[in-house]
Amino acid sequence: MLNKRYQVLLSDWMEKYINLIAEKYDQSFSSVIRVHLCLSILFIIQTLYPEYRPNLQDKELIRLAKTETLDEVEAHKMMSKILFEARKAVEYRFSKEKGVKKK
Repeated sequence: MLNKRYQVLLSDWMEKYINLIAEKYDQSFSSVIRVHLCLSILFIIQTLYPEYRPNLQDKELIRLAKTETLDEVEAHKMMSKILFEARKAVEYRFSKEKGVKKK
């Protein structure tokens, strides 16, 4: 899989928020943006397709969000699970949409 670089313009409040989360959990700016984008993808796909149920519990995410510090292993595990579940959700939507082919 080839990763591409995109330039995205953020409002000041978005930048401040992403920096707050990045500093709080000792993560890179890019990682925080990717995780938040994946969470948005999960939310949107679950809204569009109520029958779709990712293997990720809201209670688990809330518990992690309330944790003041995550060790590196726990943070990596959480981020990997969110990215994996978002990818599965996108594949599910592609399977439901006509004319959309996976690469």
